Amino acid sequence: MKIVLLGANGKTGRLVMRQALAAGHAVTGVVRSAESLNDVRHDRLTVRVGDVSSAEFLKTVFPGHDAVISTLGPRRPTKSACTIYSDSGAAIAEAMRACGMKRVLITSTALLFPAEGLLDRALRVIAKNNQQAAGLMETRVAEADLDYTFARPGFLTNGESAQFTKAAGAEPEDGKSVSREALATFLVTEVEEDSHVRQVVGLSAKKAA
Repeated sequence: MKIVLLGANGKTGRLVMRQALAAGHAVTGVVRSAESLNDVRHDRLTVRVGDVSSAEFLKTVFPGHDAVISTLGPRRPTKSACTIYSDSGAAIAEAMRACGMKRVLITSTALLFPAEGLLDRALRVIAKNNQQAAGLMETRVAEADLDYTFARPGFLTNGESAQFTKAAGAEPEDGKSVSREALATFLVTEVEEDSHVRQVVGLSAKKAA
């Protein structure tokens, strides 16, 4: 497949890129600065530099590709930082419709699932900017009539395990965290298999037996 990867230089993005290339796919990594991927070389990797929140820029990137994967997310829970969710969602939706593309996989957040207990409710108050911006992103993409999959992971860790539990339309019961490696595994597997088209999927770490 030919995949556009938004956020290719991030912690999760690099894992998606590595797994996708290892699986034989061609990847176009979109970044804000070419220097951010200077350490990566591969004959099936193309790097494009530009604004992921600009539909006009994305319209120059998307043609000729089969799917878009977004691992974009805020580095801080501030209101301005979290707009990367909603702004990129609007740009992705507009550019994909203009280019006639349909398949998109987007990293969202488990904060959009209903709160369970006092701790969950408190977390949603603290991270309300993430929740609101991610919700707006999902709405904009869904309303564009695209074949989306929204991955809603819990707290992301840097663990090496690629094992995870998933639940369509719900937060898995196994826990509130999942490794970035596992999230990347889900995204690459899903773009290949299309098992959850037009679905929200909750992800968490798989507990040891």
